[in-house]
Amino acid sequence: MVLPSTSTLCNVFTFLLAGSPIFYSAAPRGSCSSCCAIREREDIKFLLYTRKNRNAAQQLQLSDDVRLARSNFNFNYPLAIYLHGFSESASGEKQSSQELKDAFLRRGNYNVILVDWSAMVAVPWYSSAVENLPIAARYLARFLRYLVSSGYAVKHIHLIGFSLGAEVAGFAGKQLQEWGIKLTRITALDPALPLFEGNSSNRRLSSSDARFVDVIHTDGGILGNPTAMGHADFYPNGGRPLQPGCAKQEIANNRWLNIIIGCSHQRAWEYFVESIRQPLAFPVERCEPSQHFGSCRDGNGRAYMGYGADPRLRGNFYLETNDAKPFGRLSQPSSSMPQLPITYKMPNASRESAQLQQQQQQQQQQQRRQQQQQELEQQLEDDNNMLSNNIALT
Repeated sequence: MVLPSTSTLCNVFTFLLAGSPIFYSAAPRGSCSSCCAIREREDIKFLLYTRKNRNAAQQLQLSDDVRLARSNFNFNYPLAIYLHGFSESASGEKQSSQELKDAFLRRGNYNVILVDWSAMVAVPWYSSAVENLPIAARYLARFLRYLVSSGYAVKHIHLIGFSLGAEVAGFAGKQLQEWGIKLTRITALDPALPLFEGNSSNRRLSSSDARFVDVIHTDGGILGNPTAMGHADFYPNGGRPLQPGCAKQEIANNRWLNIIIGCSHQRAWEYFVESIRQPLAFPVERCEPSQHFGSCRDGNGRAYMGYGADPRLRGNFYLETNDAKPFGRLSQPSSSMPQLPITYKMPNASRESAQLQQQQQQQQQQQRRQQQQQELEQQLEDDNNMLSNNIALT
């Protein structure tokens, strides 16, 4: 017999580990004799943010028409819906959920829904969290079906998940298809590896879960699954630890444990968040065919990792990043003015001429990059999923 949800053992507490908030419960959620009963409505929350309520979430609920009508949810805006990973929450400061929300709302008019299922993924109960994955996914699928039945266009839904959240996204995509609904895009950020190895029955995510499934691998073999599982799988810096800058960053912040178990894993969502702001920041350097697709397809000849990924991409894509923010090799500086070389003395005219020529070249390069980014951002604003209506169902 499961523990009553009112038991103090079922409360979720927050503590800091290596400077990061961790969510802990004395007993796991589930159906075992020592587990806390799962209450879907309380344990899986849908928190809506828009530009009208950037910092104060409005909680939506399944089949609650009154709450939906009174909220700031706009049926004409695209929807980004995000699932955090193990030991996280949707409200954790400087964690993936809030960072992603802020990036989307800075970009434009979006409905951003953060799925808070922290009670079901509290430490140290990882195996229970994996067992709870289908429950969370079905409830999420029911909520998305409710939005679609209420008149929201499915083509504007972008489902994004990090770690365990990526596997929930895949399962939800499968469940929706059983009801005749196929999502346009699922983005999986370093899908979880522990208990999902090989042909594990726990594994849910695949390229069939949406019309376009893109995956970013950053911690392959440790916390992240290195296996290609989408239409387009991206492997920045080889897709394995240590990602550039992790050792330096964590040592500087006195977080030695994070060098091994956290930094490379979270780079997946950090790269994606940066790409929301700058879709051209992560250009791909090469592509290799995956086992699912016999040949590479790079869309219109310009392949980028992250938010700006073309849904026609097929294959495994490789690129390098910087070792600190901005991580993207083509990320633009915050100021539109090019950075000028600092020189206090000019010994002769030829030196001055060479420097002026270098400055002009930098300005031209900057202008070309800005023009490319404006072109892509215009496409993304016209349709959040770009060419979603022309995606080949392969």
